[in-house]
Amino acid sequence: MRNRLAMMGLCLVLATLTVCVAPATAEEAAKPLMKIGVYDSRGVAIAYARSAEFQQRMAKLRNDFEQAKAKGDDKRMKELEQEGQWMQVRLHQQGFSTAGVANIMAKVADALPGIAREAGVVLIVSKWEMPYVDPSIETVDVTLPIARLFVPDEQKLKMLGELKDQKPVPFDELGLDPHD
Repeated sequence: MRNRLAMMGLCLVLATLTVCVAPATAEEAAKPLMKIGVYDSRGVAIAYARSAEFQQRMAKLRNDFEQAKAKGDDKRMKELEQEGQWMQVRLHQQGFSTAGVANIMAKVADALPGIAREAGVVLIVSKWEMPYVDPSIETVDVTLPIARLFVPDEQKLKMLGELKDQKPVPFDELGLDPHD
């Protein structure tokens, strides 16, 4: 008898919760439960590769190479040359395919909460890292607001806006040889 009363009480609580949580109108039922921000990692990589920060990094790499060359430090020259080549391979994977850009996003992590607030999203993720999205989730493209953090010129912004019309190169079709 006690178990039966407990079960009836539990059913009553669940029924009450269902009524309280259920949408009041069809319009409310059609609204997404959550909005997430998505970005095209290619756009982020391209904006970063054109940024002053990246250009300074490349200038330092070239300067370090020239210093090693002037000292006749072949070992250091080889290390720096290899670093530059792998940076190029990584940027090609990020800028032309769907490689992750966590290393780049880390540079602007402090600005992401503001972008999320402005876009009304609770999460920001690469659009290439979402093999499935439930229909109750609305996605909001935040590629351009993120790219703007790297201060691209108008020409680059226009180019980034056109990325959505271009499919990425399949990752496994990109070579790993920096000389290609």
